[in-house]
Amino acid sequence: MNMTARGERALLGRALRTIRLVRRAGLSADPYFFYTATLAPVVLAVAIIARRPGELAAALALSAAAIAAQTLLGILERRRRLGGHVGWHIVRLLVPLLFVAIANRSIGGSAFPLLALYIPVVAGAAAAGTIEGAVAAGVAAFALLLPEIGDLGSTSAIALRGVTLAGVTIVLAFGTRRIVAALESAVVTARRSAIAVRHRGRQIEALDAVGRLLAGGGPTPELLGQVLTVVADRFGYPFLSVYLGDAREIRLAAQVGFDAPIPSFSADRGIAGRVLRTRQMAFVPNVHEDPEYVDPPPDAESLISAPLLVGGELVGILNVETANGRRLDRTDRSLVAIIAARIAGAIELGRDRQALAARAELFHDIERFGRDVSGSLAIDALAATIVDAVGRVVRADTLAVTLLDRGDGRYVVRGARGVPDEVIGREIKPGEGLAGRAIRDRALVIDDAMDVSRYPASVRDLEVPALSHGAGVPLVRDGVVVGAFTIGRADGDGFTDLELEGLALLAGSAALAVANAFLHADVAELAVRDPLTGLFNRRHFDEALERMLAARRRERLSGWRPLSAITFDLDHFGAFNKEHGHQVGDLVLRAFAEVLRERFRATDLVARLGGEEFIVVLDGADLAQAVMAADEVRRLLAARTVEVDDRRLRMTVSAGCAELDATDPSRESLLRTADVALFMAKRAGRDRVVAA
Repeated sequence: MNMTARGERALLGRALRTIRLVRRAGLSADPYFFYTATLAPVVLAVAIIARRPGELAAALALSAAAIAAQTLLGILERRRRLGGHVGWHIVRLLVPLLFVAIANRSIGGSAFPLLALYIPVVAGAAAAGTIEGAVAAGVAAFALLLPEIGDLGSTSAIALRGVTLAGVTIVLAFGTRRIVAALESAVVTARRSAIAVRHRGRQIEALDAVGRLLAGGGPTPELLGQVLTVVADRFGYPFLSVYLGDAREIRLAAQVGFDAPIPSFSADRGIAGRVLRTRQMAFVPNVHEDPEYVDPPPDAESLISAPLLVGGELVGILNVETANGRRLDRTDRSLVAIIAARIAGAIELGRDRQALAARAELFHDIERFGRDVSGSLAIDALAATIVDAVGRVVRADTLAVTLLDRGDGRYVVRGARGVPDEVIGREIKPGEGLAGRAIRDRALVIDDAMDVSRYPASVRDLEVPALSHGAGVPLVRDGVVVGAFTIGRADGDGFTDLELEGLALLAGSAALAVANAFLHADVAELAVRDPLTGLFNRRHFDEALERMLAARRRERLSGWRPLSAITFDLDHFGAFNKEHGHQVGDLVLRAFAEVLRERFRATDLVARLGGEEFIVVLDGADLAQAVMAADEVRRLLAARTVEVDDRRLRMTVSAGCAELDATDPSRESLLRTADVALFMAKRAGRDRVVAA
């Protein structure tokens, strides 16, 4: 007994050393080693419980041998890389099968309690593979049926149990194989799903990258090229191109992969043309089978052509092409549709940004226009400013500004560009030409079929450029049409909605500027004119006479031109006012002023000094000429009557004439001499002209 115990302890020590060897060899994850090692505790437990002499030692020896064998086979498998061979798997399965077979014969006695150990071995083999499971099931069934084979027809419990267990192992092998196959299929499916999820994630990341790029700016060729590069890198598409345009024609904007891309497509050419016509995506798995594909190279394979739609309007297409056997599928079709939608969205966003930028620029130009025109108060200078300012805001080949002449109510061209200079000063009658129609209708006039017959009659004799598009914009202020400006274009498209909106705003600013200029002219006129007679007042006369005399003094070195003055005084005007009233007196003053305006030139200085006193300075006239002019005025007034209450009233005037002294060309000398002559005329009986 002591010898047996020592032997068992030695075997146990070997088993422990084997376990340590297993750990060092890294076989703890080896399934065959696991199957074998898990059988050993069961065999040892049966040997201990059976209490038969020598069986525990046999169990320890068998267990150690089996584990050692699997350990060596496992090490050999790792070194020789034999794990993929079915034959090698069968060799390793034979170790636990032999272990169970020998243990059945050696341990537990005639009841063969270890027969059930075939079942986990067969299950493990079936999990490893179909062939492995079939071989293990066959070997186990043979071992289990061996008692029946040795004694056919036996009804012993051992034989019956063997038959039952043989059937169980076969059923277990096939059942386990089916379960494992289902699990393997589920694992494969899960793995594929995980791959698909990761692939989808990469697609989403790529689409996000595309979206970030497109959000960074408008759809410029450079940015579209970056987008196509990202798509090519992330999705592996070898040939990509973007064409922009409209439903009639598109032109290449960006491309990746092509050596000689087609520069443009029209609606009647190629698959791209089909997309332009139908606005539907073209999915062509094999381009050689589509007759509309333009010049397919021999290695071309598939094509997806997606329309870029913005608000239902086609603005371009996205092409994805493959070659050398790679065929696009429906997944690619969905992906390309998403990318096309992103690009179309960027184009729409770019258009919106451009529209906002254009609107902002327009309003900036209009604000600048308002500053420019508000700084001009002289009518002619204002007209030139309006021409320049409108030309900066709106593209124009010709420009003209027509303004109201308040003196006679006519509309006259005051500023122009792109037309002959002779246009300036020509009258534009209401209803003629763009300006005349705008003035007559008091509304914006657009003409997209301009020709010479539509020009105003007053300018048809001039070589005005031929125009295709024109606009007439009225200038209306406080219900009065103060003018109009016209814009002509020789070619190109008509006026956009934004331009028309801008023209209306420009017209408002221009009309205000013209009205201010008119008001300024009125104020300026009031400052230098006598409100009753309309002649220059004393202040303006003094300033104007000083300028004339200064010019005469400068001329003394190069020559001398005469200058004369006539002073007028209505005879007995104070008594006339007392007799007939100031209103009748005002009529007489206005009548005399009208005589002066009729008789003298625009270059002569005519003014009312105050009351019934008037003065005229004749530029270039000597004393004799001044006397003749004064006497003519005297006779004209004497012949004129003022009708008051069916009465015809008459007035006379006295005049004194003087010529500027070359030795003393001063204002005081000239006026003093004229006053002396006037005094002499009054003392001589009035209604006469005296020279001094």
